[in-house]
Amino acid sequence: MQQLAFLAAYIVFFVFIHSLTAARFFKEKAYQFIEPCTYRFLYTVVSGVTVLPILYLWLLGRSDSPLLYRIGFPLVLISFAMIAVGLILILKSLILIDPLSYLGVKQVLGMGVGQKNAGLSTKGAYGVCRHPLYLGGMLLLWSNPEMRLVDLLVAILFSLYFILGGVFEERKLEEEFGDEYRRYKQNVSMMIPVKWFGQKLKGIIRS
Repeated sequence: MQQLAFLAAYIVFFVFIHSLTAARFFKEKAYQFIEPCTYRFLYTVVSGVTVLPILYLWLLGRSDSPLLYRIGFPLVLISFAMIAVGLILILKSLILIDPLSYLGVKQVLGMGVGQKNAGLSTKGAYGVCRHPLYLGGMLLLWSNPEMRLVDLLVAILFSLYFILGGVFEERKLEEEFGDEYRRYKQNVSMMIPVKWFGQKLKGIIRS
């Protein structure tokens, strides 16, 4: 239990650092010392380095962590389907937002200099829900066919982080895109793609 408590505490620490360095007021302060094009890349590097201990502690604790449940055939096919959908959502999201720009590589290499802002993405995966990256991550976390206590802890904490992160991210997007983003919110669900399924169902009924 001590190892679980340490893992939980470190995840909270990671979330705090990740959220703080993504906050607008922090970035504006940092821009006084670091070029904005460099900051995104450094943010990605710091995020990658600080997430490594979570993966280490998570994998290290799995062997001794109590087994909560194990899904057998044929229900395990649902887990595989969740993994597939999660990976597809993540990959399609990254393709739409340009992975190299998202990671800050283009900016630090000067490849994005002079390019116009791509604007608000509302098509593809972003037409299914407003946060397909977060939804994809949650599907991967909860699709584990052999769920142990440490897996459940990680799934709960990161799911809460994704939901809260989505709420704060939407505030920034509303400030940036205004009515365009508010209309987008009316037409597309935040996480669970209820509106997307509803539109598809209407299309089937009409046809």
